[in-house]
Amino acid sequence: MSATLSGRTVLIVEDQEGPRRALTMILSSFYRIHTAETAAAGLKAVLDHPIDLVIMDVGLPDYSGIELLRQVRASGRDVKAIVMSGGASIESAEEVLRLGAVAYLLKPFNFQELLTLVENALKGTDVKLTSS
Repeated sequence: MSATLSGRTVLIVEDQEGPRRALTMILSSFYRIHTAETAAAGLKAVLDHPIDLVIMDVGLPDYSGIELLRQVRASGRDVKAIVMSGGASIESAEEVLRLGAVAYLLKPFNFQELLTLVENALKGTDVKLTSS
């Protein structure tokens, strides 16, 4: 990982504790981490903190990660986004990419792949659609 990226802040929006903890453990070695369990809490974090990248699940309890991405874009904040999904559809993938997500990550994924996606996103390299 590039030393210039180590001061970046990543927000993880995932309602399931296990995946949220795993993502936090892996990414916290390289980045500052904020977490949220709901889309509303994720949006509040984006509005309240300097977030460089949001990693969000499509399936959140209050509203979808796609709607969260719409709201982040509408806020005017310059935040990169990686969207994760366990049950991807072509329509949802197209929608998140149209909304400017740098990647659409299909679950399950390996963590080396995630680290590469995060680093590329923070460098400004778009990856788009990926799965293990």
